[in-house]
Amino acid sequence: MALLGVYVGNSTQDLAQFENWLGRDVDGVHGVVGSANWDDFVQSAEWAADRLWSSTGRDVFWSVPLLAGDANLHSAANGDYNQYYRSVAEELLGAHSGSDPIYVRTGWEFNGDWFSWSAGGQESDFISAFREFVDTFRSVSDLFKFEWTPNESYGGWDPAKAYPGDDYVDIIGMDFYWKPEYQGSDPVGAWNELLNETYGLKWHQEFAAEHGKPTAYSEWGVTTDNARPFLEAAKEWFDSHDVVYHSVWDSDVLYPGKMSDGSGGDTNQAFKELFGSGSDGYAWTDGNTSSGDSGSSGDTADNGDTADQGDDSSPSWTDGNDSGSDSQQGGNELALSASAQHESWGTGATETWTGTDGNDQHQSNGGGDTMYGGAGDDTYIVSASNDMPVEKAGEGVDTVSTWISEYTLPDNVENLVFFGYGWSNGTGNGLNNIITGTSSQNVLDGRGGDDQLNGGAGPDTFVLGSGQGHDTITDFSASEGDKLLFRGFDDDAWLSHDGDVWTVTTADGSTTSFTLEHVTSLSGSDYSFA
Repeated sequence: MALLGVYVGNSTQDLAQFENWLGRDVDGVHGVVGSANWDDFVQSAEWAADRLWSSTGRDVFWSVPLLAGDANLHSAANGDYNQYYRSVAEELLGAHSGSDPIYVRTGWEFNGDWFSWSAGGQESDFISAFREFVDTFRSVSDLFKFEWTPNESYGGWDPAKAYPGDDYVDIIGMDFYWKPEYQGSDPVGAWNELLNETYGLKWHQEFAAEHGKPTAYSEWGVTTDNARPFLEAAKEWFDSHDVVYHSVWDSDVLYPGKMSDGSGGDTNQAFKELFGSGSDGYAWTDGNTSSGDSGSSGDTADNGDTADQGDDSSPSWTDGNDSGSDSQQGGNELALSASAQHESWGTGATETWTGTDGNDQHQSNGGGDTMYGGAGDDTYIVSASNDMPVEKAGEGVDTVSTWISEYTLPDNVENLVFFGYGWSNGTGNGLNNIITGTSSQNVLDGRGGDDQLNGGAGPDTFVLGSGQGHDTITDFSASEGDKLLFRGFDDDAWLSHDGDVWTVTTADGSTTSFTLEHVTSLSGSDYSFA
């Protein structure tokens, strides 16, 4: 039986929540290495392997980007980035214990156009780059097993054109999601479309069988509350094929598929019934695969923050570095937007969208959309810098969620959430904002209002302006390289504190205060004045 994995972002708390909700431990967690640049690539691997997931006692199904920053496939094919591949391989191996395989995929969804390693028109470079990656990792350890992963597709060019060869691929994967905007709202019809489309699930299994390889589904998910028939079909599909592992998407970042928060109606119950029992695991052998002993202890998580394995083979763990936000942290009791009651999607053309009086979510596909949310709590998933949410004062609690690396909140929108793995610069407005960065490096500036800034993992810079309200920084960590940047203060300003409430006082006696949650000491290297 296939191993069960889950994507929960970079949050051990969300992993514990998922396991507590499901009633069992997962066999693995989907971990992602950053790709903003090569420094982020190496540093995020060290952080995720050594400090984030190691405390959980769970195996990690790794997604390691083939490229980072402005790198290109041609240079990767020439071996120009092998030094970075080697560094990440060493980090992942160093955090791994035992002799079980270390599952790694790279260059995933190469048959689409949304990643820098898109193989269309440069299939030869993709193949060579993939081989350089694999050869470099194998030079570090033979524990690594490599997954080649197209996205399901109704057409386009044949993914087989970018197949690196049987010697370089251990597992043939595929990512798939039920998206009502593409497959419709009927769960049976949606499954059948994903199953039978030109490069869909049937093609995937047939291609793997031709090459004598086991399969995996590193990303899959559903977003509706009526997905029971779809989930039943997926479970039967996994059980009836040679699937090593599958990782369900339990997150609302990038794709609104979170189930463990109870928002999915019967979908939640169906998933728990189908996947909540123990897994028999997957025993890897060289050349042949078979079902084997469980890779999971089967114990259940305890409470929302803490999981206890309950046996001697794995340590107990607590969530000490949660990157998620909490609307009630610190002194600013700020509100998150309520869950969407209505969802809509743009087409990529320039459009004008108008919401309802309820809670709406609109996902642009670029093109410079103008989006009018209306009276409810509205969420805008912004895909391009020229997409423009428009809100009036007092019309609910609104949120922009975006992967764009630099974004300033428009007027009357309260919250900003960055998703993805890149470096981000986020700027608020005059309202009380919640701004949440990615797991990579962020520069967050709330501007006016009493703001809550959540940097996440990585070395973050928090900008605090003179007279711009009382901000709360929820996760300042000097050990992770976080910095404070004070703007608009005179040269004679000085810093003092009362517990975790800090104050900058200027020569004329004016003060600006802010909260560093649980931080009661700073060194001179932790802050600077600009």
